[in-house]
Amino acid sequence: MKKQIISLCLAAAFLFLLAGCGEKEESEAEDPTTAVEVAAVSRGSIAAESTVSGQVVSGGQESVYVALSVRCTDVYVEVGDTVSAGQALCALDISATKANYDTAALSYNKAKASYDSQSALLSQQVTQAQEKLASIQELFQIGLVSQTEVDSAQAAVDSAKATMDSTLDQLEISIQNYKSTLEQLESSLANIDSDGKVTAPIAGTVVSLTAVKNGFVSPSAPVASIESTANMEIQVGVAESLVGKLQKGSQVSVTVDAAQASFQGTIQNLVSSPNATTHLYPVTIQVPASAAKELLSGMFAQVTFYTDTQNDVVIVPTEAIQTGMDGQYVYTLDENSIAHRVAVETGLVGDGVTEITAGLSGGETLVTVGQFYLSDGAQARVVSSEVAP
Repeated sequence: MKKQIISLCLAAAFLFLLAGCGEKEESEAEDPTTAVEVAAVSRGSIAAESTVSGQVVSGGQESVYVALSVRCTDVYVEVGDTVSAGQALCALDISATKANYDTAALSYNKAKASYDSQSALLSQQVTQAQEKLASIQELFQIGLVSQTEVDSAQAAVDSAKATMDSTLDQLEISIQNYKSTLEQLESSLANIDSDGKVTAPIAGTVVSLTAVKNGFVSPSAPVASIESTANMEIQVGVAESLVGKLQKGSQVSVTVDAAQASFQGTIQNLVSSPNATTHLYPVTIQVPASAAKELLSGMFAQVTFYTDTQNDVVIVPTEAIQTGMDGQYVYTLDENSIAHRVAVETGLVGDGVTEITAGLSGGETLVTVGQFYLSDGAQARVVSSEVAP
């Protein structure tokens, strides 16, 4: 009897479980409609895109030399640093050279002062001699002095002039000698300020540096080389089919992965003849100053050109378009969420979008996700919409 009761209980429990599973399966039955995402078909502008690889090129590089063999007392930058024009790169011990320069400058200024004072004095002596000669010549005209006295006065004038010319010529030679020495010392201090600091002649990136603290710099090697970031360019080669569609001054999109940089560039130059090796047409892209400081010469870049722009045309997401045996088509929904297969013709292909030249006019509700599971006349269920209410 006890066994029969246990068996009945087990049977009842089994039936209960079956009933529960049936309810669960019934409650979890899939919705027969297809879940889709939609967007309103819009009109706008589109351009064909062509992406090619290029390389970053510096607008210029300048090496910083000094004409001295002196000790470097400090270094302020490292290779890879970005510097501005006039920024200190390192400091040199120029005490001896500066002392020589100060002495030469003093001698030069003294020579100029001496020239000026002697010139004034000698000019005055010549003037006095000329005035005396004129007076004697007047007396000679009325017979009060002899020709000998006239000749003597004339000789005094000639002597004064000769003395002035000789003295000033010698002083001029001294001035030129001091000036030459001063210019040589000035040249040796080029790119070095009054504190002995070597400064950057241009803004850019330090690509090489030979200066070492407590080491010696030499005129035979540059203290540093700086790559300009003011006029960075990107050079690319494009095919014959593309070069004819490009125009100088047009905007392009540039991505430089190594610098994690993306920006808009400008077509600066188009070469009308192809490269003899690659048979591609060289194109130069100007980099804006705001982006140039992040780039280094030699980095690879992806350049996207935009051509054949069309305005006020029907544009849809490229992924919404399907291709069948009879051509391309999309799915639209009516007000009852019934799917309709619509044959379309396409035009330009842009960044993730495609121009529709026939089949849609704008305003339709387009299926953008889930279209691959639809058929003409099928009931759909919108789960996400970009359609304006």
